[in-house]
Amino acid sequence: MRLKQEGKLHQIRRILATIIFFALAIFMAVRNYLGLIDDYRISRNPVVVDYKVEGKCRAKRMVDNCSVKITTDTGKVIERNYTFLGGKKGNYEVVTVASADDPSLVTIDLAIDNMKTQFLGTIFLILIFILVIWMSLGCFLRTHKMLKVIDEINGKKLTPVIVPIKLITYGKTMTALYRANNAQGVNAKYAANFNKESDGGPIIIGDIIRSKCNVLAVIGQNNSVPIILDENFTRCDFTDSEIQALIEVLS
Repeated sequence: MRLKQEGKLHQIRRILATIIFFALAIFMAVRNYLGLIDDYRISRNPVVVDYKVEGKCRAKRMVDNCSVKITTDTGKVIERNYTFLGGKKGNYEVVTVASADDPSLVTIDLAIDNMKTQFLGTIFLILIFILVIWMSLGCFLRTHKMLKVIDEINGKKLTPVIVPIKLITYGKTMTALYRANNAQGVNAKYAANFNKESDGGPIIIGDIIRSKCNVLAVIGQNNSVPIILDENFTRCDFTDSEIQALIEVLS
């Protein structure tokens, strides 16, 4: 049997998702922390100034996203974006505040009052992005190792085995996570991806208990890492008669 390659499209998606979330994390840090640094400098020696303020806030649940435009007495326009916890329904009454040490630094009193909340909220969001990036990279590396195993055992005699896995479902995609000893005898993590519509998922033996179950797989002569089969037997180039024989045995 010759095993088919898997996961290339998923691998590309994971890399793209990793790049996107990394860019979002950088954007969040730059967007919020640069303004927070200015607000902190203003808060050390603040002075109220009579500048024109225009802006609007969009409340979503308990979070307000506000865009503010401040026009100084010299006609300079300063645009700032703030994120607050509160979800207020109505208008905010604000005053403009400048730094007595550096009058070019201008903000609103609402931003000064919510510096700590905005700082912690930004850290929380960035940590979520980092977690997603870490998970995507981990899944990418596990699938990459699986592709190498498939290359190594292609064209070799295969032996059926039962493998315990943890099954995770994301929409149409099913991911089987499992551990196995590689050719060097090192116990490592592996992942197999399935599409519910095209290949039906892994062949489950017995019951699923808390996302854990046993599935049917094959191993090669020179590599002990199992390759999990799918219900439609599309991961291996089986002939029609071989597929029929497998269906009869499994039924």
